[in-house]
Amino acid sequence: MQDQDLLKEALKKYHKENYYVQTWDEYYEELGTLTKKVVDHVRKNKITVDAVVPILRGGNIPGTVLAYTLNLLTILPVQYKYFFVKDKCELRRISGINKKLVLKENPTLLLVEGNHCYGNQAKYAAKDLKTAFPKSRIIYAASNMDYKYQDVVKDAEVSFYGNLTNCCKELSDEECKKLGIQYKKDLLFPWENIEEEWEIVELKQHKYANLDKIMASSPLVAEFSLS
Repeated sequence: MQDQDLLKEALKKYHKENYYVQTWDEYYEELGTLTKKVVDHVRKNKITVDAVVPILRGGNIPGTVLAYTLNLLTILPVQYKYFFVKDKCELRRISGINKKLVLKENPTLLLVEGNHCYGNQAKYAAKDLKTAFPKSRIIYAASNMDYKYQDVVKDAEVSFYGNLTNCCKELSDEECKKLGIQYKKDLLFPWENIEEEWEIVELKQHKYANLDKIMASSPLVAEFSLS
């Protein structure tokens, strides 16, 4: 089955009444799990991380927490975004890494995402980091990650998650029960908006400020047919 077919099938399984915005206290547990995994790995393997690279907007909060926990000053955000144009979904790069702020040819970069669904934004972000720094090491961390798409970020040497999900709706309720994965609610982060997220399910373009200018200045990374 093609990517666009998987997407359309998944969207049919969403119901707005199941959307639930987590409280900060509820999210803190997930974030704490992710942070411990990353810190334990870095310390055990005596790795020096040179910069945290959060994928905006979702990776901003976990990326900042990880930077503070690792006592890192350098945070170099990148941003990728899906846009809906007629019968296509376009993934565009709004901003890439600022190479001038990385003072090594072979940096160790901690790439951080919020909600890793199909993982396309992280996959292309990691590819772009490897293009910019071919000798870099990339550690990937996501607040949560879809069970079926844990291994898509091939350019990362290791990946961590705070919580596993069925975001892409490819597991049955029974499979979720066996795996201990939440399936009764579609959880959103405390900073997310239900109405904006629901527009994605309806394949509608949210009216962001300066939308046309942003799209015009953002290179196309990948596109998926919705017809």
